[in-house]
Parts: sequence; C-alpha cells; structure tokens
Amino acid sequence: MHKINSPMRYILFFCTSLISFAALAYDAIPPTLAQWQRAAQNPLSPNFSLPLEYKFHGGATAGDVHVGSFAPIMPVKFDGWNIINQLTLNFMGTPGDITGIRGIPQPYTGDGHGGSDGYAAGLADTFFTSYISPAINDEISLGLGATFVFPTDEPSRELGSGKFSMGPAVMFVYQTPESWTLSLQAQQIWSVIGSDGRDTVSQMIVNPTINYNLPDGWYLLSDMEVIANWELPSNQRWTVPIGAGIGKVFALGENAIDTRIEGYYNVATPDYNSSNGFSGPTWSIGASVSFIFGEL
Repeated sequence: MHKINSPMRYILFFCTSLISFAALAYDAIPPTLAQWQRAAQNPLSPNFSLPLEYKFHGGATAGDVHVGSFAPIMPVKFDGWNIINQLTLNFMGTPGDITGIRGIPQPYTGDGHGGSDGYAAGLADTFFTSYISPAINDEISLGLGATFVFPTDEPSRELGSGKFSMGPAVMFVYQTPESWTLSLQAQQIWSVIGSDGRDTVSQMIVNPTINYNLPDGWYLLSDMEVIANWELPSNQRWTVPIGAGIGKVFALGENAIDTRIEGYYNVATPDYNSSNGFSGPTWSIGASVSFIFGEL
C-alpha cells in the first residue's frame, strides 16, 4: 500500500477541514432582508413569531377604543404541510357603546337603550385561529381552518361579546419573486353559547392586505379589516376602512424584527341614532412590533 507522506497528510487534512468549514459557513449564512420580508408578510409562513400590536379607534360618538394585542403564532411543521396556530390576547379600554370593530361585534346594552356603565378596561375577548396549510410552491400559500372567540371579559362590560363564538376561516397568500405580497383572509363567526343578557353574534371579517417591498427592509402596506355585523340593519352593518402604512424589517442573524405603523379612515361605519344608541369609529391608527424566530 502506498503511504502518504506527512506533508501531504497535513495538506489533505487542511483541505478537508476547509471544505467542511465552507459547508458549515454556507449553512449558517443568515437569511437576507428580502427573505425576512417575505416571511414577515406571509401569516402562513411556518415561523414562530411574537407580534405585539396597539390600535386606537377614534371618532365614535360614545368615545374611543384602545386595544393592545399579544398574538403569538405557533406553527406545527409536517412533511409537505403545516398547522399554523395563532392565539390573540386582547387588552381593551373604552368608555362607551361602540361597535364596528372585531373585538366588539355587539355593543353592551345593559340598560336596554344602549347605555353604558362607564369606562371599562382590561382583558377583552380572546381569539384562537388554526389553519391547515399545505405546501404548494414558493409563491402561493393556502390556509383552511377555523377561528374561535372566548368571552374572557365579564359579560356585563363592553369589552367583548359575552359569547363563545366559532366559525370557518380561510387565507390565501400570493408572493411574487420581486416585490409584492398579496393576501386575503376571511372569517365568519357565530355565537354558540354565553350570557343571556348579550346579543347574538354573527360577524364576518374580510382582511385584504397589500405589501410592496422597498430596499433596505422597508415596505409599504395596506391592511384593511372589513367587518360586517349581520345582526344590525343593512344601513348599519358595514365597517369599511381605506388607508395605508409603512414598515421595516430588521435582520438579527437567524431572527428578525418586523415593525410597522398604519392609519385608516372608515368610509362606512355604523352611525349613531336615537334608536340604536351606539356608533362605530370613523378612523384608526396602529403600530406593531413582531419578533420572528426560526429558519426560513
């Protein structure tokens, strides 16, 4: 057998080590900003994330609504498909009888005439949504599932619905190889059980979203949450916002932070009148920070 001399052994060892190190370095290359943007803008991306959001709804006759949300996204990965779970804890403050937002599908009418018992603040309804998401391709994501609403507020206050509700949920996401992410999310919830003193819930939420990516992690967005309350008269049923915002993604090695700020004006919202005693907000602003973890 031909023996390799000592210098040649050292050279081979060095070359083998260099190749191995290069392979490890290639695997350890962190995602680019563009890849993090795609993940941040796709709610069906199988990455664990922690979104923190604040929304202010203004212009309602009875007062304003402050909503702070903590909404971890917890994916379960399988071969060829995923389960995307999101639990949303909502903390709310409001002084009056307001409808037209997701967290208050029906205003509290404790005195029978839309009257409020004063300012209330605390934990509002809790949402849980779960999607089954098959792997289609790099551009298209689809999610089919259900959403549940738990009445974690006291039924006698105006911070929630006072009902356990549930219904179907669907989401479609399309991402171009260049700059665009377009998505559509739709949910319909019906009340199942809850306080006899609270009204029945039948609410649809349709959420079209447009993202356009700019250099250096910046992007423009429009994330409009259209709401229909089927229990109200047809002329009081819809909340339809128009508006836009701006966001930026920051890469932190194998993790990222997504930040955004938005503003919307409601071209349609429930109007106050003497017969119903409540109204919806006419505008809203919001800001959010999302921490994104895991490999892309």
